[in-house]
Amino acid sequence: MKNLTIEKRGKGRPKMNQAEVVTFDPKEVKIVTGGELKFADSLFQPMKTDTVFDTILSTNGGLMPATNMIICGGPGSGKSTIVLDALSRLAKKGKKVLFVSGEMDEIGHYKYCRRMPQFKNVKTLFLKNYTTTIKQTIEHVFDMGWDVVAIDSIAEVIEMYKDTYKTTESAAELWLLDLQTKHKKGDNKGTKYTAFVNIQQVTKAGDFAGSNRLKHMTDAMCHVTRIKDSTDRKVHFSKNRDCDTDSAIMFRIGLNQVEYSYEAVGNDSEE
Repeated sequence: MKNLTIEKRGKGRPKMNQAEVVTFDPKEVKIVTGGELKFADSLFQPMKTDTVFDTILSTNGGLMPATNMIICGGPGSGKSTIVLDALSRLAKKGKKVLFVSGEMDEIGHYKYCRRMPQFKNVKTLFLKNYTTTIKQTIEHVFDMGWDVVAIDSIAEVIEMYKDTYKTTESAAELWLLDLQTKHKKGDNKGTKYTAFVNIQQVTKAGDFAGSNRLKHMTDAMCHVTRIKDSTDRKVHFSKNRDCDTDSAIMFRIGLNQVEYSYEAVGNDSEE
């Protein structure tokens, strides 16, 4: 057996462990074949929003359990709105859903819910109330077991973690991705194969504002764009391991609801 000691150093509060001993036992390394893997049937039952959005979420029609995706777009594109709309629809069907807000506080969310009343049934965690205990808070809440967790935005969570624990962006990303992998596998009190929807902005040039690790370590990359000089918006996937459909879905944000309309041909609309 080999012992590897990793030292963590930093200034400020709260203090993390200054040194951590990681024990590696080669006998614990397992290599398996696909035929040896077994999971409950619930892993293969799609969670349907009963909108046309389901057709591009997965080949089975709906959001699949144990999926972690990124949904990105520019400011005002509608990414948070369609995510909350999907969560509210799933909550009405009995799914246990959570919206993690790193950008809005209770007042901002209250105003949002007055405009979109259907969002009122979505349980929400406001991270601005837990900036000094973000790691413990998120790990505690995720362990309750959820069918779907949406994070708005993943950049805010990573930044809070960096600031609180005086660490690097890579370390913060690794913590969050490892945590999502843990709960994707049902390692929580509810034994839920949690699906994660990570909201992220794009740069002014339209590029994904995140690392390559985030893009490659997630199962799907969804893009929301607002059509130039129009109230129409578009959502499509550039990568989706659960779906082989390459269509784009058009939608509008009405006075108090999201209105999905039709499938668009091609993915070349302007933001």
